[in-house]
Amino acid sequence: MLFREVAAKLLPAGTLKCGLVAAALVLGAAPARGQTVTEFPVPTASSSPFFIAAGPDGGLWFAEAEGNNIARITTAGAVTEFPVPTPASFPVGIAAGPDGNLWFTEENGNKIGRITTAGVVTEFPVPTAGGSPFLIATGPDGNLWFTEHDGNKVGRITTAGVIVEFSVPTAGSRPGGIAAGPDGNLWFTETVGNKIGRITTTGAIAEIPVPTAGSGPGGIAAGPDGNLWFTEESGNKIGRITTAGVVTEFSVPTPGFLAAVTAGPDGNLWFAERDADKIGRITTAGVVSEYAVPTSGGGPAGIAGGPDGNIWFTEEFGDKAGRLSTGECVASSTALCLSDNRFQVTASWQSSSAFGQGTAISLTPDTGYFWFFSPSNVEMIVKVLDACSINEKKWVFAGGLTNVNVVMTVTDKRTGVSKQYVNPQNTAFQPIQDTSAFSTCP
Repeated sequence: MLFREVAAKLLPAGTLKCGLVAAALVLGAAPARGQTVTEFPVPTASSSPFFIAAGPDGGLWFAEAEGNNIARITTAGAVTEFPVPTPASFPVGIAAGPDGNLWFTEENGNKIGRITTAGVVTEFPVPTAGGSPFLIATGPDGNLWFTEHDGNKVGRITTAGVIVEFSVPTAGSRPGGIAAGPDGNLWFTETVGNKIGRITTTGAIAEIPVPTAGSGPGGIAAGPDGNLWFTEESGNKIGRITTAGVVTEFSVPTPGFLAAVTAGPDGNLWFAERDADKIGRITTAGVVSEYAVPTSGGGPAGIAGGPDGNIWFTEEFGDKAGRLSTGECVASSTALCLSDNRFQVTASWQSSSAFGQGTAISLTPDTGYFWFFSPSNVEMIVKVLDACSINEKKWVFAGGLTNVNVVMTVTDKRTGVSKQYVNPQNTAFQPIQDTSAFSTCP
């Protein structure tokens, strides 16, 4: 319960929070265009939503620590909750697995959980009694890797549920965040040990000290620049570490507890400022921007990039999930930017034996296509048109040459509003002719 423990020390009852509207406080940069924040309440009261991850089904999944649920939220904001079988298990970390399922940690239950996209939960006990598994990530070896707060270990679990544990050299280091690095290793934070750890897939561990004493490194994520980026919970800084172990730190303007960090679809890193009620963005050059969350005292905790190209986060104290529109469409290998670069289109797919993100190929300013299995095998073509002069709508047309499960997400990057179109598994793709898709003219 690390966040709550620190909250009791840093955030006394009655402390005022800042920010009721989305805004930016920027060092050396202008705010990005069109930043908007939308919040969605979680059905279970006092559920303490913690970490969040994008699923293979086009939704976002998050753990409700106090609610003892795993929840799914669509990009339109509809929330479904699934109870964890073990009572009071305190689910915290969550990650998409290589098997098409979501995997999560049970800090109090001392188990690793697996949940299918249909909501079926299986639990696997952690060998070390009282290990307190905290955060979890998919490794480059096709396994899941997790940290053990109290066990002072890093664990590896296969998709069949077999667990192996590796002890961290520094005693009482309290391993926290974990992420796969670009070098084929896993990287993790040692919150009390004040170090960044690197573990190979065979279990060899190296540790690198963080320059700021008592900084409390917490969340960690791989960046688009080939480095790892981490939050300093107590140091109020964002750290960058190269795969060679060189650490650089960047101060955050607003003091407070920094929680999770994630790579965004815009080529920046995004992080949760729990005490300040803000979402932060840092460029790979170290320029920081901050955007206020509407709910005062909400306590942003988990954060992840969504399939809609937006940033999604949880509010630990506000019992909400939030969506922050980055305001810009950024084309990538998995995303098209159509209709004057206003609309982002992505496509996730799942067959009976595999899943993934469609590879996006642009054809014209309004049209593009996706392939799933090989570049020569076109699976879906899509067009987004400006029909404001006809019926004051934006139109979406798509056709498919496939019968696998497809979730196509179309997002208006100016407003953050998205629509999803789903083709069921083993069904021939039906044409999409949505002439009232978005009422966002002009």
